[in-house]
Parts: sequence; C-alpha cells; structure tokens
Amino acid sequence: MVSVIFIDDDYLYKNFPVPKRLDRAAVLSIVQLEQFTSLQDIVGTCLYEHIENAVDTQTLTASEEGLFKIMQYSLCLFTANSIISILRTQFGATKNEEAELNQYSLDAISSTIQSKAAYINKRMLDYIKNDATIYAIATDADCTGDLFQEDDVYQGSVFYPLDGIAPQDCAE
Repeated sequence: MVSVIFIDDDYLYKNFPVPKRLDRAAVLSIVQLEQFTSLQDIVGTCLYEHIENAVDTQTLTASEEGLFKIMQYSLCLFTANSIISILRTQFGATKNEEAELNQYSLDAISSTIQSKAAYINKRMLDYIKNDATIYAIATDADCTGDLFQEDDVYQGSVFYPLDGIAPQDCAE
C-alpha cells in the first residue's frame, strides 16, 4: 500500500504533455499503481519502503533526495505511458481527440517514453550502486519482497534477463 504519493498531477502535467481533461482522482490512482509496482520493482522493497518513510517523515538525506528526484521523474514517465495506454481505448478518447490522435501518434509518444524511461531507470540503478549507504539499504540481507537486482534490464512489467536468454528449464 502507498502511504505517500511521490508526484501529483501538477508534477505530471509540468513534466510531460498529457491531456489535462483526465479526472484528477484517476490520474492519482495511476500514479499510485505505478509507484507501488514499477518503482518498487526497480529499487526493491527495502529501499522503496525506506525512501517512502523518509519522504513521509521529511528525513531524506542529501543523497536520498538525489535518488528521490530520479524516482519522481521515472514515476512521471511510467504514469504518462499508462495514461497513453488508456487514451488508446475508446474509453479514453473524446470526439475531438478521436479526430486528432490516431494509433500511430500514440505509438510514437509511447515509444519515446519507453526509451526515456529506460535511460532514467539506468541512471537510477547507477545512482544506487554508486552510493554505499543507499546500496546497503537496497541489498540488505534481511530484505523480502522485490529484491534489488543491480543488473536488471527493466522495461515495464516484463523482466528481460541481462543476457537476453530466457531460461529453458520451465516446468508446468
């Protein structure tokens, strides 16, 4: 469960051009979902909960604040990509947008977001690995839940092994 939302709709609109006609509650729900799933999957449960608690209690250190800013921007990109997925559906399109937006323009925007998110997420992983204190929190032996994997190639909710080869020993 999310106890602190890292970005709000104003942050999203300021940093990415998504339609402002979306209901604020719907946008914040998407932010919460992406924060709890996508960010936690990248940084691991221990570091995610540590940062969330430090934001809640306003006790971020300078290095944690640097990481938090990267996490905010990553969250912005994940949220924008989810919103574009909704806009692709009939549910998300108004009559004016149906005339202006087509599948190809939405695909181009989504593709751009994914490449930027991959870059930002790589920076986030490097930031964690290069800060001894943050890295120790992320890799604590007592961590449960999503574990920090410093060599993960993260692109949404699909895990791609570092070597690009899927295990062949799957059992049904």
